[in-house]
Amino acid sequence: MANIQKREGKNGVRWRALVRMFGVQESQTFDRKKDAVAWASSLETSIANGAQIIGGEARRRTLDELIDRYIAEVLPGKKSAKDQKQQLLRWKQLLGGTKLSALTPDRILKAQHEIRKQITRTGEPVSNATVNRYHAALSHVLQVADISYGWIEGNPMRRVQKLKEPQGRVRCLEVDEQKDLLDACAKSANPYLLTIVLIALTTGMRKNEIMGLKWKDVDLERQIALIEEPKNGQRRTAHLLPEVVVRLSKLNEKTGKTSAYLFPGRSNLKPMDVKKSWYRAIEHAGLKNFRFHDLRHTAASYLAMDGASVPQIAAVLGHRNHQMAARYAHLSDASTKSIVEKTMSKRIKFYE
Repeated sequence: MANIQKREGKNGVRWRALVRMFGVQESQTFDRKKDAVAWASSLETSIANGAQIIGGEARRRTLDELIDRYIAEVLPGKKSAKDQKQQLLRWKQLLGGTKLSALTPDRILKAQHEIRKQITRTGEPVSNATVNRYHAALSHVLQVADISYGWIEGNPMRRVQKLKEPQGRVRCLEVDEQKDLLDACAKSANPYLLTIVLIALTTGMRKNEIMGLKWKDVDLERQIALIEEPKNGQRRTAHLLPEVVVRLSKLNEKTGKTSAYLFPGRSNLKPMDVKKSWYRAIEHAGLKNFRFHDLRHTAASYLAMDGASVPQIAAVLGHRNHQMAARYAHLSDASTKSIVEKTMSKRIKFYE
């Protein structure tokens, strides 16, 4: 919003219009207030539509420069740095040479449409949720440019709407699918894959949580794993089944003295990348439309079908609220029915 200032001097009253947008400011003085208002309104419209590029940092700097600085200074401290870097590099391909002063919502929206056309490795268009993650990545870059760097005035991404996301899908393993998957993992060239999948299937832990586990986080005697940095920022404990503990005990004899991680990469300094072996196992098992994260859905479904309540499922999965866990509530209908019948038959007298 322009700032219209009244100024009184030797030559009478004059009006100064000041426009601040995208990291720069422009001003002009007029004899009449309505002329100042009209000039400011016209300038703001031109800037918003990308028709006029003004000076300052926003005129000198490009999105390329901004993203490069962000990747170097901000991204290393973020948990999702790898994924966000890939997203930001895509934005550079689409808009990298654009001056920040010309980075209008319309231009961003057109680039976002190009992202929506991307095809996944399964041959399907990217989901709205994926596009929204691209949206969030660029939005934070522009927020930093505005608040920390002072390169722009306001974040144009705020005027680009996110896409509507459907309710989260629930894809779970059928009985035969589970057997086929575990058989494929057992035959995998990756000796750790079966253990990794069993942990996911029996605890509902996320992939990053499992791969980030260190031996100091695991108490084999108490059969628990401490998850230090879960997605929602809270610490929680995952209970390990005895069968999993046996596998981890054997694994500890091999890797416990050479790496801090349960599942180390070649250098032993960071976790391994299990992506390739996972996709091979999925292919060998003949599973369609199944992701690693669906192991978490499957674990939650097992809990629900055994009569676990929504709060109980939320506690196991580490959901901060119950809305996510409520997606599995319909799976517990049959179990709830038997529990209700068993409980109420003992406590209520029914008349014939």
